[in-house]
Amino acid sequence: DSDLAALAEAALAAAQAQHVTVPGEAVAADLARGLAREMLAGRDQLTQIDKNIAAVLDRHPDAALIRSLPGMGATLTAEFLAVTGGIGRFPSGDQLAAAAGLAPVLRQSGRVRYLRRPTAGDKALKRVFYQSAFVAVSCDPTSKAYYRRKRDEGKTHHQAVLALARRRVNVLHAIIRNRTPYQAPNAAVAA
Repeated sequence: DSDLAALAEAALAAAQAQHVTVPGEAVAADLARGLAREMLAGRDQLTQIDKNIAAVLDRHPDAALIRSLPGMGATLTAEFLAVTGGIGRFPSGDQLAAAAGLAPVLRQSGRVRYLRRPTAGDKALKRVFYQSAFVAVSCDPTSKAYYRRKRDEGKTHHQAVLALARRRVNVLHAIIRNRTPYQAPNAAVAA
């Protein structure tokens, strides 16, 4: 036992006595310190931008209603309001969905009529609805159930999220039109 303890102490003493310097070590340390400072400054800037966005949203009459929809955080709410300017331009949820490029487009020639995936629409608005649907799948049981149902129907992940995004367009339009915050369907029944 004493031999083992002595060996461990000798190994520790030898390790502490070594001072190996690798070429470029000081330069690498300076670079790492500089990058760390920049990352901390960037984090502080993002925090300040988030505070500014929240302050602006606090003054907007529709912001609290929009943010009540699961998945619509401050950034997505601000983007939605910036892109649309409110829903006054869109008398129905279907028109808002068409503007976002989330509504199928009817193609017809002679007797042939079919719906196809839209290629037009405001990409920023589509991204807002897609991102909010993506987030809602993980935090809202109603959205998660709808997503799961679409996946069970054979849709890919992307198709299921797009279907959820399209559905949420109508929900958001109704929330703003009726001036009523979002309530989960189960919460409305329980109340």
